[in-house]
Amino acid sequence: MSYDKTVQKAIDFIESHLKEDISLYDISQYVNFSVPHFYRIFKVIVGETVKSYILKRRLSCAADELKKRNKNISEIAYEYGFESHDVFTRAFYRTYDMSPRKYRNADMDSGFGKFIVSKNNNVVERSIYMDFKVVNKNQTFVIGMECNAKQWDADGAIGRLWSTFLGNVDKVQKPAVPNTMYGICEYESCDKGDTFTYMAGIEVEQSCAVPVGMVKRVIKKQKFIQAEVPESVKTPDAYTKTFKYAEQNNYIIDENDNIEVYEEMFLDPDYHPFKLLIPIK
Repeated sequence: MSYDKTVQKAIDFIESHLKEDISLYDISQYVNFSVPHFYRIFKVIVGETVKSYILKRRLSCAADELKKRNKNISEIAYEYGFESHDVFTRAFYRTYDMSPRKYRNADMDSGFGKFIVSKNNNVVERSIYMDFKVVNKNQTFVIGMECNAKQWDADGAIGRLWSTFLGNVDKVQKPAVPNTMYGICEYESCDKGDTFTYMAGIEVEQSCAVPVGMVKRVIKKQKFIQAEVPESVKTPDAYTKTFKYAEQNNYIIDENDNIEVYEEMFLDPDYHPFKLLIPIK
């Protein structure tokens, strides 16, 4: 399925669940995309993050309800997933610059309709080709969240982790590279049976404070094989191809973390969805 059809399918799903508690993970699962991949495609095509789009659609629909129905404001707020009258009022004011009560009697339109993907929104499909090169990376600090995961995310833990982290990433103050996310497979646990520790994070300065519920990790100065992984290559295959490349070219794998780098790449159709970094000696 093309990217525009995938995003339209996601938007239709969102539209039919606006009054329910839906997450980025739920939507990604519905369209059968990984969370970070879907997050970026949606933002580029729609021009909004998933979280922002859902909030604006809920506020817009609630605004329409204020005009059409003589219903208590608190009831409308709860109906569209706002936990209290005050939370709804603050969000409404930030969007419409007036309270829900005042809006009810104002002569203005809610102004944020359902997004329809244009046929001109063509995102170039990637081939199965992977480009490899050796890179040297300086020490990097990452703040994020961790989970215990099963091989190739068999239980969905990694997808849920990304959904939670991306929903809270704004709590990280002044990230070093705002649009670059890291998925880190901790070496110490990568080879221990069916489970391992996985971290979803964002690069920060060393002095950056760690928000409650998050951790800071240091990516040591290291030499890596860097693989440019196109969308059409699944993550397990990307790892297999990269390790095979290392073996064929006599590189020795180092005992360190494997890293997935997710950038704001769809602004340029020549870029690939993510970079896989495998440590070498």
